[in-house]
Amino acid sequence: MHSRRPILRTSALLAAMLLLAGCAEIVPRYVARQIVHPARPGQTLVQIEHQFARHDIGFRRSQVRLANGLSLVYWYSAPRAFDIQQHDQHGRHGASWSLKPKGMPLAPYLLPARLPGKGTVLLLPGWSMNALLMSPWAITFAQSGYHVVMVDLPDQGGSSLAPPGFGPAEANDLRELVPQLELAGAIHYPLYLFGVSYGADVTLFAAHRLAQAPRGVIALEPFANVASAIRRAPDSGLFIPLWLAHLLLTRAEMDAAIDRADRALGLDLYTLSPRPALLRAQACVLIVRGSRDRLIGARGLARMVHGMPRVQLFTARSYDHLSLLVAVQGFGAEFARWMGSVAQQPARSCPVFRHHRDYPPFLLRAHATPGTTWLTRYFDRQFNGALAVTQATAKG
Repeated sequence: MHSRRPILRTSALLAAMLLLAGCAEIVPRYVARQIVHPARPGQTLVQIEHQFARHDIGFRRSQVRLANGLSLVYWYSAPRAFDIQQHDQHGRHGASWSLKPKGMPLAPYLLPARLPGKGTVLLLPGWSMNALLMSPWAITFAQSGYHVVMVDLPDQGGSSLAPPGFGPAEANDLRELVPQLELAGAIHYPLYLFGVSYGADVTLFAAHRLAQAPRGVIALEPFANVASAIRRAPDSGLFIPLWLAHLLLTRAEMDAAIDRADRALGLDLYTLSPRPALLRAQACVLIVRGSRDRLIGARGLARMVHGMPRVQLFTARSYDHLSLLVAVQGFGAEFARWMGSVAQQPARSCPVFRHHRDYPPFLLRAHATPGTTWLTRYFDRQFNGALAVTQATAKG
């Protein structure tokens, strides 16, 4: 009996080695596929989002076909006042979103005509997101007097399937999209670009490529270097479950995955950075990073903006990569004030962004129609508490 133990131990060790050897090939292949083919939400969820955006919020939807054959979907709204109120939650500041009951048009609540339009904010979502997840930001800017346009980038939401370009390709798409939006009446100048994560990189690449340069750019947690961000992604739970990443992924395996993605996309993710585009940009640029962000390194962003007087890098205390992307309560009004200051400054001077108060993250709550549904629980799980979507009976 005892003579079998060394044999069993050796067999188990050999099996483990073969498993790990197989994982060394399988895991990079799996991660590379996640990079090249981002996940998309299910059709049922998309339909619910569209219903909510159209009938409860009042956004309008349209699409544009580009010369390269891609169709880009966008949602837009004129400046308007939504039935949204903020309140103090026992000393903890959050936002209560009390939308009108389902089916009631919001047209009577348009902003007074005497308020001049302040321009347009073009909003771009993050990796594997869609435009409607930018709705809280869009509502905030619309209430501040701006036209808002939320764009589904290629391979997002309702836009055409396309491989990710990690900034330059999408910026070229925007160069063609913006004039068509202007002709459709969805864009009124001056133009401001607002992007989160992946969408933030697109805004930085697009800042100097648009025929009429944007006046200001706000980029929340852009990638200073794409390969560096991908290497950090497993520690943030992206591309592969966190527990599996800690068990199986090494630096060499992540580099193998990046190499596979490079070959599939025809890019050089190791050198791809927005810095050259920023050097040519004429806009005032505000870059914001959460101090607890494990995906975007502080040193990389600092090196990216070094020596650029028109670019300000601001660190938001206590926020991580996810919570900052939905920190509307803490930063929405201040971003709107910064854009107003940009419009008033001389062309060669950029205002300093000043953040007056840190709000605890995870306190954004949306109140819509009566009853709790599976959708609210879905968002609670998806955002891990960063966006708590609850239901409440609308007043009146």
